[in-house]
Amino acid sequence: MTIDVLPPELLRQIFDSCDGAAPSNDRLNHQPDSDMLRDPNCPLKCISLVSRRWRAIALPLLFRHVVWTLERCDQLVAKPGESEHSDPLNNIPILVFLSTNGLARHVNSFTMIVSHSLDSMVKSLPRKQARSDSPFLEAQAHESSMASSATVYNEDNNWLWHMLFSLVDPLRLTIIASPQTLARLLSCMVFVGDADFSSGERLHILSLSRTSRSNNAPGQLSDPKASSQATLPTARSCPGEQKRARTALFTIRPWTHLLLNENSSIQVYRSYHYFDRVPPSVLSSLLGWEEAPFNVIMIPPTVTSISYIAIFPLMTQFSMLVYHLPRIEHLHLQLVPRNDILLDKQEMAHVQASDLWLERNSCYELVMRHLLSKRHPVTSDDSHDVDGDDDDADSDHHDEDDMTNQRPRPRNHWLFLRKFETGDFADLEAWENAVQLVQMSQTGWRVEREGIFVKEPVSTGVPDVGNMNP
Repeated sequence: MTIDVLPPELLRQIFDSCDGAAPSNDRLNHQPDSDMLRDPNCPLKCISLVSRRWRAIALPLLFRHVVWTLERCDQLVAKPGESEHSDPLNNIPILVFLSTNGLARHVNSFTMIVSHSLDSMVKSLPRKQARSDSPFLEAQAHESSMASSATVYNEDNNWLWHMLFSLVDPLRLTIIASPQTLARLLSCMVFVGDADFSSGERLHILSLSRTSRSNNAPGQLSDPKASSQATLPTARSCPGEQKRARTALFTIRPWTHLLLNENSSIQVYRSYHYFDRVPPSVLSSLLGWEEAPFNVIMIPPTVTSISYIAIFPLMTQFSMLVYHLPRIEHLHLQLVPRNDILLDKQEMAHVQASDLWLERNSCYELVMRHLLSKRHPVTSDDSHDVDGDDDDADSDHHDEDDMTNQRPRPRNHWLFLRKFETGDFADLEAWENAVQLVQMSQTGWRVEREGIFVKEPVSTGVPDVGNMNP
């Protein structure tokens, strides 16, 4: 008796047991690069080469996690066909393969990797001073604005998302690309004024996920041809004052978790005035803290959990997330590398290691101050408003300021948070200091386990904070 006589159902179970977790399940918090999801040990690929029968059984398992790698961004946003009746899907080989072999329904995660970006017709605008509740941060923003600019991408790329999601229905969509490419795909602004302070093109990660397919977005397109032809791309640049092309990506499915990995900022520390610099990022656009018409938060209300990963981010960048945190329940932060980048002589050239740790400490101090704040949360049905902390702000001054900047008034959403997680708890001294702050705060936060603080809803009463040892 040989294995070939076994029924397909049993062979599928055997093949499934040979496969491990997808690299994208646990590597999205690593330092991004174009090869980060490559796995030399892929038994399912070997199994699929044994025979036609085995290949037919293994392919649905093999394509549960799809990685689409492109060399250039224009391969994504270029007009797919000259005829208005042509189906863009037919011009993308990987999507044709999924459709032809009936594999689309098996896709659980879909990752797009763009190795290099390509400059397009865009408009660079002088970046106005970013509002902040801290005079110190306002001064920094003012100095930074002298030589900074933002690049506007206003191309309508919704045809791509409609086409993709008419074919596959993944639980997670991930884009690994430069911040400029991310902005182009999301039709938003990206701050590029200090891009020259980091050598090479750093890849960032934006990942949207959900736990199940039970509640798909209302009105989602089901006809692949209709959806892929619904909105053909208009690859043109629009001035900031014109109507904004809003991306459908964030609402095409009811995403519940957003991950943003902004790579390393270490090379920026080579500048003497590093604290005035801001590396390229789409964070401010995601939070809706840009100039009109890009002043609307892009993160949908379905998202209740955010992971922000960056290697030693600058306070000027990180404070944007803290002051304007959306209304969520779970926040995960990781600001220290898990690789040996600190031992890389080329990476650390002309960088004072002490500056990195001082900036990291300042970031976490700001987080703990907001996390343990006893201010009452804002009672508003609009959970889209940008968050902030304006304890000492003058309301009349801010009302006038908001009208000038056409931005929503900051709202304090930190008290809606129910779970705070840090990926940096290996620093025992810093973690123990945080635990002591939580124990003394009497704010209802407690230690669930190492690296995680939890807080019961206010309606259930303040939990016992007497025993908070991890």
